[in-house]
Amino acid sequence: MKGIMRNLIYFGAIASFLMSASIANAVPVHINSGNPAYPFPQFLEYACGGNLGTENPEGLVHAEMERYIRKAYQQHANEFEYTGKEYKGIKYIWTPYKAAYDCSEGDGYALLAAAYMADKVTFDGYWMATHDKRRVHTKRYSDCSDNAPNYEFGQFAISDGADEGGNTAADGDVDVALALYVAYKQWGEFMLDEKGEKVLDACGNPISYKQEMINVIRGLVALTNMDPGKNPARVNTGIIGLDGYPRGGDTWKEQTDWALQEENYITVDGVKVYPLFANPGGEKQHIDYCAPAYFREFHDLFVEMADAVGATAEWEAEQFRRAEASSDWLIGDLIGKNKTSLPTAGWNTVSRDGSETTYSNFQDGEDYRCPWRTICNYAWHGNPTYSWNPKTHQVEKGGNTYEYDAAVKLSDYMRDPAHWTADSKCYTKGDKKIPYSGPRMMGWQIDPMTGETLDDKNTSALGMSKGASTFAAIGVQDYDLMGDLFTVIYENWDASGTTDDGEWVSNYMSGWFRQTGLMALTGNYPAPSKMVAQPNLKIYRALKDSMSVCHAGDTVTYLLSYRNYGSVDAKDVKIVENVPADFAFVDADNNGVYDAASHTVTWKLSNIAGFKSDDIVGDALDFSAPNLSKTIGGVSYRCKAKNGARGVYKTTAKISCSNGLGGETNFYPNYVTATMQRNNIEVVPTGLNVEKTADVTSVSEGDTVSFRTIISNDTIPALVGGRSHVNVAVADIDKGAQYNLMFKIYHDAVEPYIDNGNYRVTVFKDLKDAQGLLCSFDLLEGTEEGKTMCNNATDFNFKDEVLADGTHKFFVQFPHALAASTYYLNEMAGAAKFNCDGAKYPLRVVARFYDSSWKTLDWSKGWSILSTDSDEGYYYPVTPSYQAGEEPQPVDRLLRTACDEVSKLTRNVLVEEFDGYVWRKVLGDTPFVNGEDAQNVVVTDTIPLGFRLTQLKDNPNVVYEKAEGKPYAGVITYRRSTALPLGEKDEMTYACVYEGGGTTMSAGCHVSSDNEKVSAEPLVITDKKVSGVKSLESQKEDEYVNVYTTLGALVKRHVHVSTALDGLDPGIYMVGNKKMIKH
Repeated sequence: MKGIMRNLIYFGAIASFLMSASIANAVPVHINSGNPAYPFPQFLEYACGGNLGTENPEGLVHAEMERYIRKAYQQHANEFEYTGKEYKGIKYIWTPYKAAYDCSEGDGYALLAAAYMADKVTFDGYWMATHDKRRVHTKRYSDCSDNAPNYEFGQFAISDGADEGGNTAADGDVDVALALYVAYKQWGEFMLDEKGEKVLDACGNPISYKQEMINVIRGLVALTNMDPGKNPARVNTGIIGLDGYPRGGDTWKEQTDWALQEENYITVDGVKVYPLFANPGGEKQHIDYCAPAYFREFHDLFVEMADAVGATAEWEAEQFRRAEASSDWLIGDLIGKNKTSLPTAGWNTVSRDGSETTYSNFQDGEDYRCPWRTICNYAWHGNPTYSWNPKTHQVEKGGNTYEYDAAVKLSDYMRDPAHWTADSKCYTKGDKKIPYSGPRMMGWQIDPMTGETLDDKNTSALGMSKGASTFAAIGVQDYDLMGDLFTVIYENWDASGTTDDGEWVSNYMSGWFRQTGLMALTGNYPAPSKMVAQPNLKIYRALKDSMSVCHAGDTVTYLLSYRNYGSVDAKDVKIVENVPADFAFVDADNNGVYDAASHTVTWKLSNIAGFKSDDIVGDALDFSAPNLSKTIGGVSYRCKAKNGARGVYKTTAKISCSNGLGGETNFYPNYVTATMQRNNIEVVPTGLNVEKTADVTSVSEGDTVSFRTIISNDTIPALVGGRSHVNVAVADIDKGAQYNLMFKIYHDAVEPYIDNGNYRVTVFKDLKDAQGLLCSFDLLEGTEEGKTMCNNATDFNFKDEVLADGTHKFFVQFPHALAASTYYLNEMAGAAKFNCDGAKYPLRVVARFYDSSWKTLDWSKGWSILSTDSDEGYYYPVTPSYQAGEEPQPVDRLLRTACDEVSKLTRNVLVEEFDGYVWRKVLGDTPFVNGEDAQNVVVTDTIPLGFRLTQLKDNPNVVYEKAEGKPYAGVITYRRSTALPLGEKDEMTYACVYEGGGTTMSAGCHVSSDNEKVSAEPLVITDKKVSGVKSLESQKEDEYVNVYTTLGALVKRHVHVSTALDGLDPGIYMVGNKKMIKH
């Protein structure tokens, strides 16, 4: 945009957001239309390394990233409108509100947004409208009429108001040019209609992305003589001066007066030329217009397409090289000014030889863009091998790290703006004023020399500055900072109103910088030169039923899903899964083959289709769409936890193809969910256990054997681990006859949304004098819009369990509701412009207890002695944290990025989090060991074949039943009449006589309760006349067989005979058609 003041206009827009404007003809998006070569998304690395798309942060996975970005793009596109013009079925599109005037800046944002989202329908409509309005010295597509034939400042310009003599604005020009480059890489040389035929303009010529790209890029550097006086020595050079520095537009004065010096004139066609627009002493420029990342792309493109560009390609390419190098040098000079200087300037000046420079602010609507197209150069291309010489104004050999250094410095700032200088302060705003730092605090306009926020911190809720700064975090490979930025950018954006159907419309610039920040952080904002049509396979792991915990002997099912994100069919696809250590392979679907030597399962899937467009409108993703569904699939297999397996088991699978990119599973299932799920399996000991023994291991006919079955109810380690950076704070108020127990959730996690209902708190109180305790709840804040406030105990799954010692154990589970970060909810509490899903306030719950007789109870006793606070207070966070695992971590503040430690902590309550399968301890502790009394215990014990029961202790709860036609002689069932207390044992004894006829006898036994079912290790007794394992006889060692238990249960499928019993428990098995013993 041209350098004009627009502060009042933009602030007026922000002030008016509460008046919800309705946009009737907002443009529905068509993501991945027109069979793009590079569909959205891709989740690939940049030259500088990985990003959140290549290494997912805790709980934020591809499916969610894709959903969030698609939604952000549609909300951005809600700014667009149809102009009412249509040509060849293509509706013309524009952005009616651009803060100051109808400029190319907004067109660049829109075109980049559509091109990177592979939205051909929107791109074509927007580009045709832009072309017919701005592309000078052309024929309009729609009617073949002349378009600004008298424009004086260049043949290829994108002019702001060409018919009125308006010049170009460099910040818009470079974005339009890059968008055309992306479009060319997406859809090829020509614009095609739905039938695949070339779209002809009204003059009868095919509309060419390639030619328009070349022309518009040339317009940034093309040397022309448009001097009204027709002086052949006075030339214009687009937006890059003869001095090699970028300038604000094609009629802006050059940055320096270097090219006005006769010794620096260049010769063109025998004429020494100098700039048409230049002043002695130079002219200040908008440094935030600098785009070295783009200039590098344009240089390389023109070198590659020299024949298509023409005779001037070499000179024009070199102009881009000079502009890239000089822009990098400016950034390096800026951040080197002092310890606090940052790439957040809007103005800069440079002396002729570069010895004197200044950097300052222009206005809040532009300065924040300074790091965007600059640091991006390092992310896209790495450090250059050449540098700018400000004295000679030429590019010289020898690399530099200017943009990388800027990334380092800006990332350091974003991590803790509150302590950047001695005068910096923590940010405090919102309903609950919790002073904090971190990237969320980053203001809208920042002094480039001091790092101080200049907007009085009133606009920190806007995410544009964060979106423009994402390449800094990517450049330094700070994944924690990337994760924080993702949430901040997704949440913090400004809306101007709603569409007729109630969808939010992003305010100008908010929509684009939200979208670009999210795309960049996830590996979906690549350099156009890297946009290659190829297969791009990703693979994901989950467990059936979201299983996260099992016991030894349990069978688990792993689900491996895959997707080809690329546009090319993947050939010779192979998946190789590493079966977890201490697990025995059982079987696999889709012809998966197990290899015992490597403990892997391999699937050969032939080909997986590349993406082709479906007719999908809007941001929703329909996996059942005919073409998209062909790019996805899945395989699965089962394995069994061996005896002795214990702890957390992580494993990986890889997918590969012969003609493109493959992938590897990470540790999160690819689900869209607010529940913190992992795809690890944790093998834990059972609380209820059973052991069966005999006084001998081998027998002769007539021998009597004494059997003993011991059951125990043991304590077990607590399950730990959950979502990091979610705190629960607790406090109380004793009001005599009424006691208030109060809770709050403080959410500062990476994933934008959590589910409040995934958290529950247990409080322990000694209330022996209570007669009839009653409880009611007030969910004062934290419901989703449209849902009623909860006040019934059943809404909170409240339970009051009275233990043997009189302790009351209160369970409180919070009602389900999506919740954005506490910072966001505090700052936006109750605002009309609430543009996130879920609850509008952070969760705040008060449980009110009282005796049925309203007598005063003594609440000062018991494990959970709490600190008092007011109903509206902050309460006190529960510590320690077990969210990262068994090693407790201290919690000393309400939120991770809060500046202040709290004065009091809560140590004596238990907070658990639901992981989709079980509850896990995440905060605090309990006074009791882990476990519970075993209810309804039943022991089922079998007598081996060949044995006859001779002695059984008389017990009305013990029943013996003789078996006929079974692989055992009889069953003894023991049902306990009372619960088996935690930490206690019970046993059953009996005797049998061996009557012969057997070889190797196996005796099984299992015990069950309301919550567990456990089998004893098989007891094997052999006849003394028989020894060793039965011969395999006719079965060959390399033969494939299935393995069954003697009860007919399949335990392994399609395995080598030689390894058939590997990993199995001791016992008798049918291997193929032969019985084998595992000792």
